[in-house]
Amino acid sequence: MKISKYHFALLIVLYLIASIIRLSINFATEFIPGSNGAFYLANVRSILETGEILFKDFPLIFWIEALLAKIFIVSGITGFEKSIDLACRLFDSFVPTLSIIPAYFLIKRLTTKNENPHSIILFTTLSILFISFLLLVSDFQKNSLGLLWLFSLMLWVHKSLEEKKIINYIISFIFVALTGATHFGCFLVAILYIILVLLINNLVNRKIYFKTAATMVLLLITAYIIIYAISPPRLRTVIDFIYNMFRNPVIILFFEGKPVLSPIDLASIFLINMTAVFAAIMYVKNYKTLSSANRVFILSALILTFFLALPFIGFEWSQRLSFISYIPAVSLMPFILDNIVSGKRKKNFMVTTIIVVLLSVFVRMSIPVYSNMNREQYSELRELKEKLPKDGNVLMVARHGLEWWSSYILRMPVIKEGALEKIYWDRFKYMLFIIQKKDKAPFGPIGIFGTPFREPRLPEQSNLILEGEYFDIYWAKFPPVDMSIFFETP
Repeated sequence: MKISKYHFALLIVLYLIASIIRLSINFATEFIPGSNGAFYLANVRSILETGEILFKDFPLIFWIEALLAKIFIVSGITGFEKSIDLACRLFDSFVPTLSIIPAYFLIKRLTTKNENPHSIILFTTLSILFISFLLLVSDFQKNSLGLLWLFSLMLWVHKSLEEKKIINYIISFIFVALTGATHFGCFLVAILYIILVLLINNLVNRKIYFKTAATMVLLLITAYIIIYAISPPRLRTVIDFIYNMFRNPVIILFFEGKPVLSPIDLASIFLINMTAVFAAIMYVKNYKTLSSANRVFILSALILTFFLALPFIGFEWSQRLSFISYIPAVSLMPFILDNIVSGKRKKNFMVTTIIVVLLSVFVRMSIPVYSNMNREQYSELRELKEKLPKDGNVLMVARHGLEWWSSYILRMPVIKEGALEKIYWDRFKYMLFIIQKKDKAPFGPIGIFGTPFREPRLPEQSNLILEGEYFDIYWAKFPPVDMSIFFETP
């Protein structure tokens, strides 16, 4: 994989620009920003203190951040909890932007007509300066790291299709495993992508390979083992997705006037689908001129792009998948440019791409940055902690986003109300509900563009036991007769 000094210098500049943007977002607030930022703080602290992750999840990023925090602690740079905070913010600022490296070499391999070498850099820029990537900051750290592995996977899959060497297959499998240790959604996309490549390779070459079936079985077994070992409940999530992926599709909800995706998400889905449409038209027109490897690779990327950005997928899944859909879409860009005949249209395509990059940066920098915590709320929770039961037989119920901070500050088990079951009232002596009354951050199901997450519903006969300026804590001695109150919409 060779690179010119000119391209290398440009990549360094772009990497620094993207990292500085992420750095400015990560350090825009006193407490780690985002709805779920404390999720990383709690898990990293738990690793340092107990050697285990507090909230069971795909573990790689937490262990790396714990190692970085340990280095800060040992070197005396700052205190224990500040080292954890610093490690999480710095890691998310500088590591995911390394996606530019595999993205560059992938796009370079896919650029078969070197009429404009600047196009390689331009399309590479999309890998780290497209709006989807820029939105996955702070509370989406697992997602961001997963994107790095997915870009790397696509690069080595293309090498495998062209060179058919054992080492390429092994490295491809390593990147599948890395996504499996990082992020649930990216891991499922990686498995789906490899299966697509294997099936399309058989279709394009009109041969049935025994090794295809064997590889697919191996992948599925590996996926099952990894998910079961890390988080068995996620297996139910996979089954639920298969059976309910088209339930409440976002396109229908959109025409019904229900805001389930932000304007930014809708614009992103439109751009990605348009890219896939143009690529599909050119794929059909130029199929005979493509190499065998590119026939398989482009068609696989096309199908994956359409699926991930499909507006008929249910709203529960659409945003998560659309964030990933730009990765295969980026790999289609050099293919589109290579097959545009008119010089004027090539120029327009390049200019449009530049505008998309600039708008992505402008929009991201225009979005205000919030944290789910501030100094006054933090101090009040520390005070409330001293007044809570000390016997350890306590479960706190909090709204989404606040559960991580509650666990981190109060140092007790915390759960979202949507996961409550009546059996918890038998397991715990104290079922406490924390309600925020004041200065709640504007995070909601569609980010900061819609209504915030509502506070938990209180069961009947709940008693107010602690009252503060920002938070009230109730003791629900008995579960509600109808548990569905916890699933009602506002």
